[in-house]
Amino acid sequence: MWEKLKSEQKEKYKALITNFASLSEAFSQKSEAGEAEEVQNYVAPIVNSKFQETVFQRAFGAVAEDIANTSYDASLRVDENHKYLIGLKSFGFNSGDQKVAQFKKNSQEWNEILSEIQFYDSIGEDNRERYEFLAREISMLRNQRIESSKAQIKGFNSDALSVESVYHVLMPTSKGQKPQIFVGEISYLPIDLDKLEILGPTGKNNPTNFRFTDGQHTYKYTAADSQLHMTFHNKEIVVDTWDVDYVEDPFYIFENLHTLKSEEIEDQIIDTVSWVMTDRNGQVEENSGFNAFNGGAKLAKKDRLSRIQKIQEEFADQLSSEELAFVTYSLEEVLLKKWSSKEEKAEMKTIRTALMDFARQSGIDKFSDKIEKLVYRPVSEVYIPLPDSKKFHKDRPDFFGKNIGTFDESGKKLALPKEERTFTLRFLSSGDAIEAYINQEAGKAIQSVDKQDILGEWLLRGVFQLAEREVLTGKKLESLGINGIRLTKFKNGEIGIEFIWIDIDNPPADAIGWVVRQRDGSNK
Repeated sequence: MWEKLKSEQKEKYKALITNFASLSEAFSQKSEAGEAEEVQNYVAPIVNSKFQETVFQRAFGAVAEDIANTSYDASLRVDENHKYLIGLKSFGFNSGDQKVAQFKKNSQEWNEILSEIQFYDSIGEDNRERYEFLAREISMLRNQRIESSKAQIKGFNSDALSVESVYHVLMPTSKGQKPQIFVGEISYLPIDLDKLEILGPTGKNNPTNFRFTDGQHTYKYTAADSQLHMTFHNKEIVVDTWDVDYVEDPFYIFENLHTLKSEEIEDQIIDTVSWVMTDRNGQVEENSGFNAFNGGAKLAKKDRLSRIQKIQEEFADQLSSEELAFVTYSLEEVLLKKWSSKEEKAEMKTIRTALMDFARQSGIDKFSDKIEKLVYRPVSEVYIPLPDSKKFHKDRPDFFGKNIGTFDESGKKLALPKEERTFTLRFLSSGDAIEAYINQEAGKAIQSVDKQDILGEWLLRGVFQLAEREVLTGKKLESLGINGIRLTKFKNGEIGIEFIWIDIDNPPADAIGWVVRQRDGSNK
């Protein structure tokens, strides 16, 4: 990636980082060298990780990524066909393995096997099997996060777009060495599950900490903190070297900062709002929103009986009388019976699943396809649900556009017609934009005006890494490090959307929904 970046942008990045580092002596005591010493005892250059992230974005026009439990900090488009997903890191040039992921909640499921490992002090065959199991579990979780993040930055507009992942690292020299910062770059790859090789425990005293490799990178898992570390081979990945000249009197700079004036930049953001995608119990709605495809059949009720009869007529010669009776009964139960409660809907799904299993196993041409279209919604049907939508629109009637959130006299239906409830929804990670509108009862749904299948396929198969008809769950979101949504209202009228992680015990200031009520001790 480094060689593809513009030289003037790299110079700006270098200047910002090294200028900050030039003040390092203000933050550290410098030892006085004796007269006989030939080497000056320099302090180590300081690279602040948060400053690095902000500077990288500013210098290269990169987009900040807010995906928890991964090392992705920015995304960058270098041309029309190439994007990079970047993990920004800073660590000492002489330091060892670095943390690249953490699996705190997932690791609870591994407690039993970890407790068995601690009784062994070598890699014996028993331990090898346990290490292999853990390495595979860790690798699959890691890969899902990578693929989900790649899907978000790639978006849904271009299949030809190439997305690569890299670690971009800044490695300052140690105390006593010539002040320099080494720029490093190393590939950020999914772990190759077919080439996993266990290298063994890190030591006899910590058998639950072990190393493994996939031939591309070497990893170390530490059980106490559920962290995955990677070997970066610091000296081998250097792509640039920057000298750092310390300011003679850094305190003078700080004393006079207030005399500097900066140009005022107009803020383009009007408002933001975020919420958690799960309920208080950590569950995702099973029949609507991101799982809209899992809801009841969409076929108009007036047409259902005639469609059942059509299935009977079309396949009567290919099914036995018992099989035809089973199909007819199942279709009538699913399509003609009213299923209201959560328990009743679960029963309907049981009947529907049994019917589909039979249809797939029948081997009859086009039979399963026609049954599926009859009893299911389209496989990629989704909408983005707004929490407490009635209150949301009451508090923010103009968030999506002038009067889009206003209701008619009944207080149940939105006042404006569909064509006046549209707005541009931009996915900030990829830059893709679609025309969307607010829809459904109480304005609870953000839906795409068109591209419904494309949007659904991207969200379900890409962002959430789900198989067809697989329901999105709280557990799946946890494994991906995604549990929330943030909307950003810009002055140009666009609404930005990004998938984020929200700490439910410490929600952000713009949060709405049950996390805020929980924080405030309210059940309303």
